[in-house]
Amino acid sequence: LEKLVETNYHLHRASRDAYRSYLHAYAAHASKDCFDVHSLDLQKLAKCFGFAVPPKVDLNLKDTKKSDRQVEVGAGGRKMVKSGRFNKGQGDFSASNPYGKKASGDKRQFT
Repeated sequence: LEKLVETNYHLHRASRDAYRSYLHAYAAHASKDCFDVHSLDLQKLAKCFGFAVPPKVDLNLKDTKKSDRQVEVGAGGRKMVKSGRFNKGQGDFSASNPYGKKASGDKRQFT
């Protein structure tokens, strides 16, 4: 299987995409104590997908602490999770700033 994956481009690409999707699904699972991506043996997992060496995969894993998220009750009593990573009031659209103008101290250039 490894030799076939090495020689066939389409099989290699499909196998790499499946490997990447598996890792993303594993990382996105709700039970983090059971499904910890950092405890996986990537060498053995890569062998299951037909790779001799694990392919380079960018997972974009972020550590989000529960303290960074705030739960708000939205319309209809639904709970909405707000992330604390956005800076409010800096160029946002609002009634006082309808066109999203940048703040006076903002020296970034936009093209």
